[in-house]
Amino acid sequence: GDNDNSGTLRRCNTAVYKQKPTMNTANNKNDIKHNELQPFFRDHELFAEYKLLCNNVPSGVYVVPSLNSLQVWHGMIFIKIGMFADGCFKFNLYIPDNFPYSRPSLRFITPVFHPQIKSTGELNLAKTFPTWTPRKDRIWHILRYTKRCFFSINTFDATNAEAAEAVHKSIETFRSKAKECVDNSIRVNTIPFDSDMSADDDGNVFNVKPLSDTELARIKDKILLGQTASFVT
Repeated sequence: GDNDNSGTLRRCNTAVYKQKPTMNTANNKNDIKHNELQPFFRDHELFAEYKLLCNNVPSGVYVVPSLNSLQVWHGMIFIKIGMFADGCFKFNLYIPDNFPYSRPSLRFITPVFHPQIKSTGELNLAKTFPTWTPRKDRIWHILRYTKRCFFSINTFDATNAEAAEAVHKSIETFRSKAKECVDNSIRVNTIPFDSDMSADDDGNVFNVKPLSDTELARIKDKILLGQTASFVT
């Protein structure tokens, strides 16, 4: 091969560098600019996700962004049938910094005894969403799956071994545990508002107020008349 003054050795039409080439400063500046703009791109994606959610949210599921961070969404799910019937379970949805290129995570605040929910409250999303494809996989897909978990007790790839064992050994034992979760959810979610504050409560956490038959009838009448019905007295 022939040597030249370019700092390379040319052999068989292949350039082999003898010294590290200088970095393109323009590319470095672009990378820095992209990193600075990433939060704006993420928030734009989240606004679009929330708009989609408003049109596709599963019945009985309610979510609202935290007042402190757009990357935390507070939620609550009401179950009407099945082993968890009458339960009202709070959860938080956490959005990663590099969303929509990574999957969000979901953690229940109200304890739920379930094969796919860890004792820490984290829902197993890796089984149903092993990868996360931007603008194909959506947050409302996660919420739909979350609701289905209360009706389909799947023990494959369980993340809660105790709950999975209860399902296999005695479904009645699991049913009893589910009923305990329901009773507890009603108890902890209907305590007075002023004592229901926690580290997670930034003012947008859902709270539940028990209503008498008279109060419920009054609210129904207002809704039917198209009036605003206050649930807080």
